[in-house]
Amino acid sequence: MNRSTVRSIRDVENYAPNVNIDRIAGNNGASISIRGISFQETDKSVDPPAGVILDGVYMGVVAGGLLHNFDMERIEVLRGPQGTLFGKNTTAGALNIVRSAPTGEWGGKVQLTVGSWDLRELRGLLNTPLGENGGLKLYASASQHDGYMEATVYDGDLGAQDYTQYGAKIFYEFTENFDVSFTAERIDDESDVGAWSNFNSFADLACLISVGGVPPAGIPPEASGAPFGSGCEELDVDSAEDNSPQNAPNTSDVTNEFYNLTANWTIGDWILTSITGYIERTEDFRVEYDAAQVEFLTVLAEQEYEQFSQELRINGDLPQNINLTAGLYYWNSEYDQFQESFDMWYYLGIGFGPEGGLWPGAVSSQLDGTGENEAYSAFASMDWQLTERLMLNLGGRITQEERKLATGTPNFMLNLPDGRAMEIMPGGQVQNFKDDWTEFSPRIALLYDISDDMMVFGSFASGFKSGGFFARTQNVDDINSYDPEYVDTYEIGLKSEWFDNRLRFNATAFYSDYTDKQEEVITNLGDGNVTTIVNNAADVEISGLELELTAQISRSLSGFLNTGFIDAEFSDFTVSDSEGNPVDNSGLELRNAPESTLNVGLDYYLPMGAIELGLHYNYRWRDEYHTILNNDERGLVDAGGFHSASVDLNWGEHFTISVYGRNIGDERYARVIPIGISTFGQYSPPDHYGVELNMSF
Repeated sequence: MNRSTVRSIRDVENYAPNVNIDRIAGNNGASISIRGISFQETDKSVDPPAGVILDGVYMGVVAGGLLHNFDMERIEVLRGPQGTLFGKNTTAGALNIVRSAPTGEWGGKVQLTVGSWDLRELRGLLNTPLGENGGLKLYASASQHDGYMEATVYDGDLGAQDYTQYGAKIFYEFTENFDVSFTAERIDDESDVGAWSNFNSFADLACLISVGGVPPAGIPPEASGAPFGSGCEELDVDSAEDNSPQNAPNTSDVTNEFYNLTANWTIGDWILTSITGYIERTEDFRVEYDAAQVEFLTVLAEQEYEQFSQELRINGDLPQNINLTAGLYYWNSEYDQFQESFDMWYYLGIGFGPEGGLWPGAVSSQLDGTGENEAYSAFASMDWQLTERLMLNLGGRITQEERKLATGTPNFMLNLPDGRAMEIMPGGQVQNFKDDWTEFSPRIALLYDISDDMMVFGSFASGFKSGGFFARTQNVDDINSYDPEYVDTYEIGLKSEWFDNRLRFNATAFYSDYTDKQEEVITNLGDGNVTTIVNNAADVEISGLELELTAQISRSLSGFLNTGFIDAEFSDFTVSDSEGNPVDNSGLELRNAPESTLNVGLDYYLPMGAIELGLHYNYRWRDEYHTILNNDERGLVDAGGFHSASVDLNWGEHFTISVYGRNIGDERYARVIPIGISTFGQYSPPDHYGVELNMSF
């Protein structure tokens, strides 16, 4: 976690098998894939199957998921269905992130980093005592860079980062049996929402209008105001892996407030724990979804989101060698999403173009929706030591979830040259949707200690992901209530240590059977109406193997190697085409699910008098994978290998200077997203380098 090459939780993929994490088109959003199951939708009305848990609080949205790594004590990668012990239920797994606690003593650290793209980072942490029984931790972090995509149309670079975080954590032990900690944190993020390249084909409207391909609307190609053919990937000379043809940055202004109150009360041999979490998040952003000089589809959006969670948990020992953890959990989230889309209505031949006497950009459409998600659950997990070497784990969680959505069809606005706007077509009446589900998720496992250094296990776990309503849709008549998806996962494995704990080897084989898996399908309804429809469209079978090896090779040299293999495909997947005819998509590969991953790392330390030299190297290889549901070739990411390395000089225990390089081989790839009327993509960053200075006291 202290390596200079580790910048955010995205770098977890370099150390864990069958984990793939990409940045997606959202406010610092993360597509986290664990064992082939992932999600890349940033809409607040849906839950990710792989959760992020921060200091015991489940983070309910994908946006903001790429948390910076400063002051993280550890990250636990939990593979497979979770819910028996961790907050809200998930089907793929979770990243459990734990940050450092106040030490109760004077001390701290400062970190300064400069690097490629004019990177400037300053991070600091201060610990102070709070009386004899408490401590206060203050921390702050600021990170800016100019972006790695050169703008060929806009005067300036794109993909810039401007991220600030600051907070405080208080810990106080009131008695020997009762302690409380409280965290208050704020993040201000004005980073670009990516810098996109043009992937429009000749079937996309964003391409067609630049070559005069919409004659029914009477639109000549010069009406777009862009060079001929510039809306098409094949003809756009301003779009490449290092160049973006956007007319302006995809800007954002995000504020995220995080509060956590945790209390522990020891009652005899039992510990009662209360975790109260609250998050309030606001987002404003401007995004060019055409990814071209053609001003075809620009969206301005405002989103407000808040969540509250309360967990009460008790842990202790029962007679007969039984340890019990049980508790109650409550979750509530509310959101309000508004977006206004510009330009494309002029080109669609529906009365808003030249036949109506209007001009490009004259008409915009506004869409608004609010929703609420609420869940109650009770859970228990029991570890029963049947014999000295054999232990049985039994667990279960019962959950009731309710989803609400209020939205209507969008209205249309006329934007006058003097800046005024007036409504020319009102939206439809607001409709209210509501549904609820009650589910039970069991778990059973057997663990057998072959020796003090070797254990084998087998387990079965069932999980589910709640149903709901997809909020961001242009046509309220297309809103449907989709049901939960279910998964049954079976595991067998080995955990072992060898040669006086100098070698650790773990192996796990698993099989997961998903039923009624939710898949979001982007559908072009015509007349510019593109909607996302979520259906329980598929059954999925996934089998895989994970091997993990860690070794202390010598006093100075240590290393690790892990590899993962998965076989994931839809076993039953039928959807409807634009005319309502069923289409069998069984056999398609899952998105964001490379068949194999390989991670290798080496660390070498060499004492040099008062200075210690540290050499660190990490290599990650992953197989090709798809990012588009129907396995469109534009969304195929080629197999690739990624090198990172750093050289550290350590003076005593308090000073370290590190020179690092990330993606040293300059491996590049793009995540491509078609939305029915245009197609855009985000290239991964090129190689980049930096110098980091750490001082602790």
